[in-house]
Amino acid sequence: MNRLAEAAEQPFDAIIIGGGIAGAGCARELALRGIRVALVEKSDFASGTTSKSSKLIHGGLRYLELFDFALVRESLRERELLRRLAPHLIRPLPFLVPVYRGGTRRLIKVRIGMRLYDLLTPAQSAQRSRTLSTNQALSLEPSLAPGDLLGAGYYIDDLLLFPERLCLENVLSAHRLGARVFNYTQVEEILPLKNGLRELVVRDLLTREPSKLAGRLIINAAGPWVDQIRAMAGVEDRRGRLIRSTKGIHILLPRMTDHAIYLSAKDDRMLFVIPWREFSLVGTTDTDFEGDPDRCWATADEVGYLLGETRRALSDPRVSEDTIAYTYAGVRPLSWEAGKPASKVSRQHRMVSEGPRKEILSITGTKLTCYRSLAQHVGERVVAQLGRGGPSKTTRLALDGSDEEAGQLEARAWMDVGDEIGASGLTRDQLEYVVELYGRNYRAVLSLARALPDGAARLCDQNPDIVAQLHHAVAHELTCSLQDFLLRRSGIGQSACQGMDCAPGIAGRMATLLGWSARRLEAELSAYQDHVERNLRFRTRKIGTSRSEAQ
Repeated sequence: MNRLAEAAEQPFDAIIIGGGIAGAGCARELALRGIRVALVEKSDFASGTTSKSSKLIHGGLRYLELFDFALVRESLRERELLRRLAPHLIRPLPFLVPVYRGGTRRLIKVRIGMRLYDLLTPAQSAQRSRTLSTNQALSLEPSLAPGDLLGAGYYIDDLLLFPERLCLENVLSAHRLGARVFNYTQVEEILPLKNGLRELVVRDLLTREPSKLAGRLIINAAGPWVDQIRAMAGVEDRRGRLIRSTKGIHILLPRMTDHAIYLSAKDDRMLFVIPWREFSLVGTTDTDFEGDPDRCWATADEVGYLLGETRRALSDPRVSEDTIAYTYAGVRPLSWEAGKPASKVSRQHRMVSEGPRKEILSITGTKLTCYRSLAQHVGERVVAQLGRGGPSKTTRLALDGSDEEAGQLEARAWMDVGDEIGASGLTRDQLEYVVELYGRNYRAVLSLARALPDGAARLCDQNPDIVAQLHHAVAHELTCSLQDFLLRRSGIGQSACQGMDCAPGIAGRMATLLGWSARRLEAELSAYQDHVERNLRFRTRKIGTSRSEAQ
């Protein structure tokens, strides 16, 4: 079956290359404006940079130190919007900014920075920050190293429970609104046509079949691969390099704090210790990377750097290589700014139009928090170039599976807990987990749990996910591979066990649902094993530089 056959029949107004949060947000924005749009992604949605984030929706307190007030203001505005648009995925998260004698921070500097943060936050929902004494800070977080602690700043930002699901919400919403969306579809050529269109020669990586898609505009949202797409389109020589790729790694330690800790490293980099699920998520590094973004992992040196900096601020003995559950690494597509350290390069998004008719629009530098405002700016540019299309609607319509006007309720308030627990056969914790994953679509999962003979059965002894979720993912969420489900449709692959015990059983169920051959089943399990081993490679390989990873 050729998934792309119908899409190849007539040209699109716009074709988006890249299914991370930027491309997904643009697809939804354009679909809501009535633009005929297609989205192609060479792997799975959110499988690149989006899934390697620090899991924060935040204003970016550190950008005040770079005097990037416009970015902070935009980020805080978008944070407030996303709290309302996707309440099932976003939670308020208190932060502590410890200040130590002899460090680069001063309490007065922290106090001024947080005051500016408050002033830039939309007034109607501002949660005021403050400074704490040493005793107050230690009372809130006993794990803080007490020696030379002078006090701490306190403020509120937000935790994004599942970045991959936020991206998927945008993809699925775009699909419901008429966009054609394809994962595992690789662009092989970008050719000019005589009628002013651009033709994409693409290959369905599931069937190996080639297809051709035509579009008036090509939106290059390929993240670290932006310059490769520009080269394919023949526009790279006109402006030179657009992307500066930097590598960031995270390590997952046992959970040690209830607050996020915002650290200043000895080399002046900013690091976070974030309470997420059962972990303390520690990151991130920020170093230039010239290798293949698909072959990127945390090295022993990088892990050692994060552990060393974390030990300076946390006295917990579990800050140790032996307690690391796993790591992950990704590549950021920053805008090219020559002569600046990677950590000083602006995260403000940029759009660059190229080609004879400005038909290639490349995106660089966006923060996850600001993906929606980026998409709105792209929508305005596309409408102006096409001469048609409606206004933006993404500030009003929810990302909770409904496409309806966003409300003000917290996600848990959607449930009639007593009745639904009894009818579903799930525990309260499981039911709340399903709501956190699916938003208002949680009832579709509960219906499947009741309809299937073993729909409410757990897929993994270590996780709350159930059989109905797998059936829902395959039928309604464009799930094609074992990694899609374990890593980006459920939370199993991101738990401490990484799904290693249950992966064979889940793969067997998927083989039945998707008609996999024995050879395909074996390949899926092997690919997932490779993924897990890469997350632990720092223990077995000493790699001196990021560049050597791709050699």
